[in-house]
Amino acid sequence: MATVMREKKIKSADRVLEIFEMFSGDRKSVTVMDVARALNVPQSSTSELLGSLVRRGYLYRDRTERTFRPTARVALLGAWVQPDLFRQGRLLPMMDSLHEVTGEAVILASLIGVDVKHVHVVGEGLPETLGSGTEHHPLHSPFGVALLSMMYRENVRKLVHRLNAESDPALHMRYSHLEPQLNTASRQGYATGDLGDGRASVAVLLPERPGEEQLAIGIAGPVGRIAANSGQLVQTLRGAIAQCFSPHSGQDLRQVERPALVAMH
Repeated sequence: MATVMREKKIKSADRVLEIFEMFSGDRKSVTVMDVARALNVPQSSTSELLGSLVRRGYLYRDRTERTFRPTARVALLGAWVQPDLFRQGRLLPMMDSLHEVTGEAVILASLIGVDVKHVHVVGEGLPETLGSGTEHHPLHSPFGVALLSMMYRENVRKLVHRLNAESDPALHMRYSHLEPQLNTASRQGYATGDLGDGRASVAVLLPERPGEEQLAIGIAGPVGRIAANSGQLVQTLRGAIAQCFSPHSGQDLRQVERPALVAMH
C-alpha cells in the first residue's frame, strides 16, 4: 500500500510540472480539456489537480472563460536562483533579442544529471523534440560538448563509460573520439554540431559563478544555415553575453550588430 501511495504522489508531482511546462509565450492559459489531453488523464482527475493548484495560489481560474493561467507566485518560485540573470531580468531579454537579431531559435541549456536539458527555448522553427524541457544525450549535442569541456577529463571518461552502459548501442561513443571535440571546444570557447531532426546549433558557455549552475546558450536552426553562419553567430552570441554580464549593462541588446548571415534556400 505504501508503495502504491508513493507512486501516486510521484505521478502527481510529474503532472504538476507538466502543467507548468505547458505555459509559454504562445500559450498563456489552458482549459481542463487541454490539460487532460496533454497528460492523457481523466477530466475529473485533471479538474481536481488544477483546483488544488488554484487553492495553493499557483494558478488563477477565470470562471467566465473557464481557463487557468499561472499567478505571480509561480514566477517567484525560483527568483533566488542566479539572481543576476533571472531576478534582475538580464538573460531572458537577451535571448529574445538574439532571436530578433538572428532570426533563429535560441536555446538555454544545462547539464542535469547525465542529460542535457533545454531549459528555455525562444523562437519558432524547432520541432517539439528540441523544445523547452526536452532532454538530450550529452555526447551527441553541441551543448553537451560545451558543458563537458569544462569538466575534469577523468570525470568525463567515467561519464562516457556510464552513458555507454546505459544507452542504446547506436548512441555509444569512444572517449578517444570525444576528447578532441572537448579540447577544440575548450580552445575555441564554443561548440558546434547537429541537434537531430535536421537542426544544428552553435553553443557558448555563460560565465560561471562559484556555486551556481553552469549554463550554455546557443543559436539553433537548419543544419546548412547554421554551418554557413557559425562564425558570425558565435560573434553575435559573445557580443550579447559581454553586454549582458557587464556590470554597467544598460544597453539595449537589440543594438548588437546584426550579422551578415548567409541566406539558405
